[in-house]
Amino acid sequence: VTEDEQGAQFLTSASGTPVPVDVAPEDLLAILYTSGTTGVPKGAMHTHRSLIAPVVASLRLRELWMRRPTLSHLPKMGRALIRYRERLLRAAGRPQVFLSTVGFHTVTGIEVFLQALLMGDTLVIQPRFHPVEALELIQRERVTILVAVPTALAVMLRLKSFDRYDLSSLLICGTGSAPCPPELAREVQRRFGCALHIGFGATETGGGIAATDIGDPEDRQAETVGRPMPGVEVRIVDDEGRPLPPGEVGELWVRSEGRMVGYWGAPDLTAQVVDEEGWYHTGDLAVMDKEGYLRIVGRKKDMIIRGGRNIYPEEIERHLMTHPAIREAAVVGVPGGLGGEEVWAFVIPEEGADLTPREVREHCRGVLEPYKIPQIVRIVQDFPRSSTGKPQKFRLREIAREEVRSHA
Repeated sequence: VTEDEQGAQFLTSASGTPVPVDVAPEDLLAILYTSGTTGVPKGAMHTHRSLIAPVVASLRLRELWMRRPTLSHLPKMGRALIRYRERLLRAAGRPQVFLSTVGFHTVTGIEVFLQALLMGDTLVIQPRFHPVEALELIQRERVTILVAVPTALAVMLRLKSFDRYDLSSLLICGTGSAPCPPELAREVQRRFGCALHIGFGATETGGGIAATDIGDPEDRQAETVGRPMPGVEVRIVDDEGRPLPPGEVGELWVRSEGRMVGYWGAPDLTAQVVDEEGWYHTGDLAVMDKEGYLRIVGRKKDMIIRGGRNIYPEEIERHLMTHPAIREAAVVGVPGGLGGEEVWAFVIPEEGADLTPREVREHCRGVLEPYKIPQIVRIVQDFPRSSTGKPQKFRLREIAREEVRSHA
């Protein structure tokens, strides 16, 4: 089902005669561009194999979800999750109905499309996200699997008309591409009435790196990105590339069949992130616990150093977004002050909220350590964003630096 008239016309006018094509798994299939949150977007070259491998991993997870839980699983699942699992069991073996609110220019959009194609599912496409239309599509098309970024889910939940829609067909809500605050994760499960699947991936890895399981305890669902996907190897390493033990923060390295061939026209950039052993250096700071669950701390480039201490912006952002008047927050470090870098917080208030910088800072006191409390708070209507809707922190840093220069 498509709401795009031009796309529908193209599909209906295509010839029904198949054209034989000789294709090898290592042939180039697509060039997918990164979101550009830390700089200029780069074209990741993917083969047929590298784009299909993550899809197969997702289908393996889907198969596991639709198996009846054993007695050993029941204690950690809880009643709500058992109810979700029973609904999945009833749906096992039947085609699903996806609603994808993410575009086909993203690796997530491609992955959803290929998964639906391989399984004979129905794919409902929303070319441009609109919260009311998305809810109408779920109700009208009896959507069973919703795919949306956390921001889109939050926008839908804020609608006054949300409870008017019949969302009883939903089995799973899949989200990722950006951090999903714990409070939002819990609210999605409660109000959408479905299981939550949080995925973490990268354009360079063809999609999924890690994902939560609907049988995971609530704290794992809300505070981690799950465990590595089937067929994906991960390492947490220090600055010298040495593996770190569980519980220590380091850079996340990934190796899988889904890894890109390289960046289009940029072999030097490729060599910076893919080593001789095939490990992709993600640039993400992460920590893995003893059970293999990953928690993303932030981007290595985004880490703030103040007074010789490391500050991870995501920790501050997660706390800021617990304030009822804050819709979204982005934290960056800007050179200045005696500590080396100052912590700047850009905050988008909820509609109609009367929010002040002082109130934002007070919200942090007593919870965050003093050196993590933002020195500067700016209330804004929106952030500079990438094509996938992610805040572009390098541009926020430029805005902050320009403000500092103008007052020098």
